[in-house]
Amino acid sequence: MQSFRKLALCLAVLSAGFGLPAVAGQGTAYRVRLLVGEGLPVVNVQAKGLRVFDGDVLDQLLPAQNAVLKVQAGKAGLRLPGVKHQPRSILLKSKGPVELLKRRLVGEVELRFEGKGILVINRMSLERYLAGLLGAEMSASWPLEALKAQAVAARSYFLHRRLRRENAKYDLATSTLDQVYRGIAREGASTRRAVAETQGQVLVYGHRPAEALFHACCGGRTRPSQEVFGTALPYLVAVEDPDCAACPKHRWRVKLSLAELGVRLARQGKSGGVAKVVSSGKGLSIQGKAGWRIQFSRQQLRRLVGAVAIPSSAFQLEQHGDMLILRGRGSGHGVGLCQWGAKGMAERGQDFKAILKRYYPGCVIRRLY
Repeated sequence: MQSFRKLALCLAVLSAGFGLPAVAGQGTAYRVRLLVGEGLPVVNVQAKGLRVFDGDVLDQLLPAQNAVLKVQAGKAGLRLPGVKHQPRSILLKSKGPVELLKRRLVGEVELRFEGKGILVINRMSLERYLAGLLGAEMSASWPLEALKAQAVAARSYFLHRRLRRENAKYDLATSTLDQVYRGIAREGASTRRAVAETQGQVLVYGHRPAEALFHACCGGRTRPSQEVFGTALPYLVAVEDPDCAACPKHRWRVKLSLAELGVRLARQGKSGGVAKVVSSGKGLSIQGKAGWRIQFSRQQLRRLVGAVAIPSSAFQLEQHGDMLILRGRGSGHGVGLCQWGAKGMAERGQDFKAILKRYYPGCVIRRLY
């Protein structure tokens, strides 16, 4: 907590126009608390020389082992083979990465009994986290300047979130709800280099880290934050982006049957099937065969049907008989940095600072550590 109070103070000094000297190694003080899983009945763990400690009193519960360890949620805590009592929390330590939930994790891994399930939290240094994130959010094969832009954006996003979630159990999830992280398997020489060459650099607006949102592909034009999330931020505005034309989802067409839509709405209490869907500038009007009518935003329809089926909420809809035709652009929410656009800019020689300047107008880059 103290390190992040220092973070807020440092950024306040920056906004007042004072310089902040780089401090070698200070980045290790910033640690990420990642939600890897929650509400799990069972977690299977494996690592070389795996040792298990009670997370509350730090007593060692199990000696070093290489076999798969099965951890179960009991009635009052965690059930471990060969351990009589059920601890509320365990810490996993090993000679190398810990493997669980199809991820290879480094740093500190905690399994905690929460309600009737298991909460999995991974804690590691911010810079190590970013090296793995880049390979999951972009690709280690993408141009270095695009990776560097993503590193600065992701670092800024984390620090913004961390200041808001100081008293929460975790800082970020590992899915598209926050920033995608698949473990150290996605790290590479290029992602580590991108993180190292931007170490401590943060996008700042005023005296705070910017909420540097990003997405896969905007389809030629990013979207203002107010349009998607209902909150207007001066640096998350619509910008033209001719550089993401190579994106596979730059333009797309999707078919959705009224029958499928009716099944999904029935799970929410709207039974009887769908008769008609009318699209307007503000959203969608869905009429049921049983006489009900509901208003849906495009974001709500995407959440209902799924992000894989509907790549973004930037689409137009037409009904043809019992089939809906959606024609849209881009992939993701469309706010902030467009990853395919960043790739395109880097391929034509633009550096990471120029990339960030396009997508976050009004923000400045400062080196925090």
